[in-house]
Amino acid sequence: MFTEDDFFAISKFLRLGVRITVKNPMGQNPVFSTSFPNPKGGTVTIEVTSLYDVEKKLRALLASDVPVKTKLTPFTYLGTNFQGVLYCTKGTNDYVVQETRNLFGMESKAIIRSAEHFIQLLQ
Repeated sequence: MFTEDDFFAISKFLRLGVRITVKNPMGQNPVFSTSFPNPKGGTVTIEVTSLYDVEKKLRALLASDVPVKTKLTPFTYLGTNFQGVLYCTKGTNDYVVQETRNLFGMESKAIIRSAEHFIQLLQ
């Protein structure tokens, strides 16, 4: 089971309006990417192969050296060939997994899952 401490940096950045793009999370070449402006006027770009790596990089931006302790696999319910985005809705603070392309490659805006807490989206 995931705990609140496992992905606290990701949930904090999602609440700030950052979106994380997800491609093929359970396949051979997964990609988790995001890009957002930093306070100094530059741009932070992250493109890695696991959600854990995104969490590590975001924790580094927050100057937190607490390691990620869990080794559970997130998003197993999405399967292979999934393309979508993770975000947090303003006002309601619901975390959302939204599909951007369906299995046939057609554009989609289907909401796969939404939850009040980010860790509820992981399993």
